[in-house]
This record gives sequence, structure tokens and C-alpha cells, in this order.
Amino acid sequence: MKKAIALVSILCLLMVLFISGCTEQSNTETNNGKTVTMTAEEVFNDMKMDSDWSTYIKILYNSLDDGDTLIIHDTIDNISYNPETNRTTITFNVSQDENMGNSLNFPFEGNLTGFYHVGDEVKITGTIKHVKFTYEENGNSVDYELEIFKEMWTTPDEYMTSQGGALPPTSITKA
Repeated sequence: MKKAIALVSILCLLMVLFISGCTEQSNTETNNGKTVTMTAEEVFNDMKMDSDWSTYIKILYNSLDDGDTLIIHDTIDNISYNPETNRTTITFNVSQDENMGNSLNFPFEGNLTGFYHVGDEVKITGTIKHVKFTYEENGNSVDYELEIFKEMWTTPDEYMTSQGGALPPTSITKA
């Protein structure tokens, strides 16, 4: 049961962290990759997941690659602060699909509730990082292949135990 809860938590976080997809605005090429602006729903719709949940989990994006910059431009649906983890979670509504959930959550370092509020139009900027690792627990090995914000990546062990890092407050601005 603990492993199932961890996998569901990881899936939810990965859906938040892993970005790619249809673009809302024009893309630009840079020396380090392209810059893409999308709404949270476009990010959500562009995620591609493949998994058997026992030996591998793959969550990638159709239109973003390692080194690309993603700007999520959307309106905050919910914001909450957890003093135990010193993280603020910002939530965007994305879908009414009962099987995949209906929101994307982005964790940030520190308490941002004095700066951002429900209804604020914001931009979250991050760089895509392609990550592959094998995680072993209780004699089972699971291979992970993920695309995540570089700014959130930790080590595989830290990622699995704390569900990844949090974005720095400098990653979000009012639009």
C-alpha cells in the first residue's frame, strides 16, 4: 500500500513537473534549445506516459527536449503553504478527465502566499531536464525515464523520498 501511495504521489508530481506540448505562443530557438510558452492545460495534454508500474515508469513530452525552456502562463486556481516542508504549492486547473485528475501542482521553496493569490495570472519558467535512473526498494527495481524541470531535480534517492525538489521563487512572476 505504501508503494502504491508513493507511486500515485510520484505520478501526480511528475505530471506537474514534466512539461511539453502544444504551444500557446510562438516558439523561439536559442543556443541551448527552444523556448515554449504554454498554459497548464496544454502542458498537461502534451504529457506522454508509459508504464507497467512494476518495472518501468516513463513520462516524457511530445514537444520539449532536454535543454528547452518552458514558460507556463496561466491563472492560479489554488495556493497553499506547508510550514513543515517550507513549500508553497500553486495549482492550475487543467482538465475534467476523471482518470488523469484535473489539476497541475507546482511546489516552490518558501512561503509565497503573501505575494501570489488565487486569480493571479503568472508565468513559471524552467528548463527541461531528461533524467533516467533505476530505483530499488524492497528487492524491486523500477526504471524511470522522466522529463522534469532542471531547477527541481535532486538525486534519485532524494527525488523518490521527498517527491522531488521545489522550484526557486525566482521561477515565478506575475504576468
